[in-house]
Amino acid sequence: MRRIATLLALAIAVACGGSDATAPTNQTKGASFTGTYVLQTVNGKALPVTFNFNSGDYLTIRGYSLAINGSGGWTSSTNEIFTTAGVVTDQPTGGQTGTYTYDAATKAVTLISQDQSTLLSGSVSADLGTLTVSESTDIFVFKK
Repeated sequence: MRRIATLLALAIAVACGGSDATAPTNQTKGASFTGTYVLQTVNGKALPVTFNFNSGDYLTIRGYSLAINGSGGWTSSTNEIFTTAGVVTDQPTGGQTGTYTYDAATKAVTLISQDQSTLLSGSVSADLGTLTVSESTDIFVFKK
């Protein structure tokens, strides 16, 4: 059994390749990833999606889009309604800005809001038409 585990570990290491400090980084802010992605589903449910919190507060996402630019930045546009301590706030034109990293080889994406309150990580499809990211346990699927 130990021999099988060793061979498996070796096979994984060979398949993954080694790290080469002199090799150029794959992390790019490529133009092919740019564009506007519109939220389609959250955790497999179509919009609008409501999150209920233990405090009795809730958040309903009615719309969400991400505009990815070619210089490492993004802007979101949101349409939400939420309650905090029983006070209902309708926010049809919210949003955030931030930076992103994109690995053109693996299609891995990380978006970080400017105030660092939001961290989304995931990947873009091979055709660059679908962006799937997660925050905590929630999965967000966007389409171009």
